[in-house]
Amino acid sequence: MPYEIPFDQLGARLDAEPRLRAGQQPPVLRAVAELPQAGPHELSLCASLRHLDSLRATRAGCVLLPARLAEIASEAPCPVLLVADVRQALLRAMELFYPPEPTREEPGVQPGALVDPAARMDPTARVEAGARVGPGAVVGQRTRVRSGAVVEGGARIGQGCEIGPNAVVRACCELGDGVRVGPGTVLGSDGFGLVEQAGALRRLPQVGKVVIEEGVELGAHCTVARATLGETRIGRGSRLDDQVHVGHNARIGERVIIAAQTGLSGSVVIGDRAVLGGQVGVADHRVVGPGAQVGAKSGVGRDVPERERVAGIPAVPVRRWLEQISLWRRIRKLDRRERPK
Repeated sequence: MPYEIPFDQLGARLDAEPRLRAGQQPPVLRAVAELPQAGPHELSLCASLRHLDSLRATRAGCVLLPARLAEIASEAPCPVLLVADVRQALLRAMELFYPPEPTREEPGVQPGALVDPAARMDPTARVEAGARVGPGAVVGQRTRVRSGAVVEGGARIGQGCEIGPNAVVRACCELGDGVRVGPGTVLGSDGFGLVEQAGALRRLPQVGKVVIEEGVELGAHCTVARATLGETRIGRGSRLDDQVHVGHNARIGERVIIAAQTGLSGSVVIGDRAVLGGQVGVADHRVVGPGAQVGAKSGVGRDVPERERVAGIPAVPVRRWLEQISLWRRIRKLDRRERPK
């Protein structure tokens, strides 16, 4: 039986203002879906005027709408819930319709796992088949080491962590409580430190460590390089999307968001609550200030001040970047006019 929530109960739990037109019946809702696909027993959302056509055509049983767009509530063919913040309301609704299932996983070392006798593993932790935990490693309470993962000897992992399938936590790493490491992610790989000597490139020994503070989440196939000296650090509550690279000695602040395929060079500093879009590149030793935002595909070659929004290659303030694009389009238009026919 689907998890059902009547319209009025959902509105109360989301602190929403219900809008029903004459003749509309309050629906019973069972799931959340996108506007074009939603059915009569599904909740959907319309976050901006760009989706007005989809709103008009939706078959959803109910739609979440931001209070600032209350004037378009009458465009919806179904009941509406007006909320202060659509994303916050969606998060709450998802938690209501899709509550986490109670875990049935047995703790302990599962058949086929390799845990060195010298490892310090809490009895409530779980190590799955094909995973390996080396000598001297510390694995905290309720931490799960998934199949194929490797925790090298000397690594320290806190409580309630998840080390995804085929992930690697090298010996130089310290993970706080509640850290989630995605499949295939490597923590503590050697930093890209090279020295030219006698016409050849030699690798500079990397002897520092990696510190991942509590509540950090790293997506699939990320790499966090070990520091040359000192530490590479990712601050509390930060979120890294898939395929993000963090160079040696980089320091990422608290609650930073970094989207997929972004690369941070060595010794980069990212301030608290900064946001970096997908495929951003940041040159070595640059500083992105607290609260700054870097647009997707940007190349950061200079420091970015606190709370500044930048974009482009090289990255410049967004207003200047938009001016550059507009100027380039005008030049292209003039060029086409002046070409001989």
